[in-house]
Parts: sequence; C-alpha cells; structure tokens
Amino acid sequence: MNVDDLAGRKTQLRKSLNAWRSQFAVHLADHDAERLALQERFARELIALSKKLQAKRIASYMPFGGEPDVSLFNKYCLDARLELLLPVSNPDNTLHWVEFDGVTTKTSIFGFAEPHGPAVSLAPVDLIVVPALAIDHSGNRLGKGKGFYDRALAEIEAPLVAVVYEHELLDSLPAQPHDHPVNFAVTQSQTLRLLGS
Repeated sequence: MNVDDLAGRKTQLRKSLNAWRSQFAVHLADHDAERLALQERFARELIALSKKLQAKRIASYMPFGGEPDVSLFNKYCLDARLELLLPVSNPDNTLHWVEFDGVTTKTSIFGFAEPHGPAVSLAPVDLIVVPALAIDHSGNRLGKGKGFYDRALAEIEAPLVAVVYEHELLDSLPAQPHDHPVNFAVTQSQTLRLLGS
C-alpha cells in the first residue's frame, strides 16, 4: 500500500471513529451514571498498570469531547502524591508538558481546557498515558492526524499506554514510519501488552 493509500485509509478511519465518539459524548452527557462507571473502569485499569510498573512520575492527558475519560486516574495520581504531567498544545503542532496541580488550567489553542504552568521535561518519566482513536494488536496507534504525540514521544523510552474504547482495539491499522508505537492498550475492561512491545 503506497503512502497516499495509507493516508486515505487513516482519514476514513478517523472520520468513522470520530463520528461514533461525537454521538457517544452526547449520549454520556445525558447519562451521568454510565459516564461515571466508565471513568471508574478506565481508572481501575490504569491504576493497576501504574502500580505494576511502580510508576511515580506519570504523563497523562485531560480528556476532551469523546475521548476516553481518564479524569479519575489523574485524580488518583494527585491524591497518591505522584508527579502528574499533562500536555499543552503549541501553535507549531508540538507539545510541552506541565506538572499539574489539580486546579490551574487555561483555554488551549483548540478551545478546551489544558493545564497551565511552567514547562517541564518529560524525561525521565515512568509511564505515559495518551489518547488514541484506535490501537491494533501490534501497537500501532491511530491519533487525530496532526502528529503532536508522534513528534513529542520520538525520543522517549518510557512505557506508552494508549486508552481506547473496547471496539477501538483493532486487528490491524495502517502504519507509517513516523508513527510511534505503544506498549499497552487500556480499554474500559482490560489492559493488553501489545505485540510490538
């Protein structure tokens, strides 16, 4: 499959997955109990993995829209006095990280909340939790298409876990050389160590 075909397949996948997530976000907005139960299930998987890896310095994300909600996991990190780093988007399609105090946010360049504070180095970090639209069993991650995470994580060797809904764990995904593979996939019901890790 040539580069244009790969890019086209990724675009179609993103369109389909984003459409489902948009509808699901609307659904969850009207179903508080289901939304909280999902948060708890994602948190349970992530907490177990972070304990298994004895992670003390963790990079995570603030969920937006239909992304899997890791808010309770982030709260766990703060309550357990772990160092929690969250990403901030820059206009040049790069990311920097801020140590999150649990409170201080600002509006991002995309219009949603991000942490606010001085930039800190991502390395050394013990575990990196990233959003994804889909993951396959070889560790290929489908992101939103702007390459923010691929660039930011190119030189980082910490275990990388992508969080997706169960049906977004796929047999295979189109992958390109610049795509940064992940070591683990977490869904609302399981944690998988992936073949590429």
